[in-house]
Amino acid sequence: MKKFILLLCLSLIIALSSFSQEIRKDPRPQILKEDVLNKHKSHKINDLDLIQALEIAGIGIHKFDIGDFDKKYNLYYLVEEYKDSNLVNTDTLFAYHNQYHYFKMGEKDFYNDFIDQIKIFTEKKEEENKLALHFKTYQISFEREIDYKKTSDKQFFRIRDYTNTEWQLNKNVPLLIFASSWYDKRIDSHRFCGVINLSANDKETKRLLSSSPQYYVVSYKITEIN
Repeated sequence: MKKFILLLCLSLIIALSSFSQEIRKDPRPQILKEDVLNKHKSHKINDLDLIQALEIAGIGIHKFDIGDFDKKYNLYYLVEEYKDSNLVNTDTLFAYHNQYHYFKMGEKDFYNDFIDQIKIFTEKKEEENKLALHFKTYQISFEREIDYKKTSDKQFFRIRDYTNTEWQLNKNVPLLIFASSWYDKRIDSHRFCGVINLSANDKETKRLLSSSPQYYVVSYKITEIN
């Protein structure tokens, strides 16, 4: 009887082994190949969900069209600090130019063109009172930080983007602000509300900035190359 059971087990092992070696095209969709139990329910998740998740984690994605160029210019990345609507400090974060070069596959030569957008990835470091700025274009990538101080435990900061960000010669073109909340006596607390998309000559934008006791403007500037 024991010999029979042993032979039966060996037969099953051999059968299973031969079965497992069979190769078949996996018909499952890519989602189930990577997540067998579909525990993440990724088919229900859209781009907005991912952006909101990043926002909760303190990470923001900001893309700005800066227009077309016809020649090489200087390009400065700047941050200006304002307190009570008065400019108190200006820093040059990086200085470069607007031209980049690229290669075509299978060719040895490289070609030149001009950047047409600036990306800024922001990362709030609440515990350190810092905002990390990660700049990316076709040509360069660099990182800088804004150090800020709170005047109250209830105070908080928000980021708002500008809409019209096309370049202008010898002018600071704002890309985004990092602005403080303000105290409201009516609710005995801090608040931050108003326009979402900023514009330089917009009344609502001016109202928001005049309400904020402290804010930083991240901008860029184009100048002629001497």
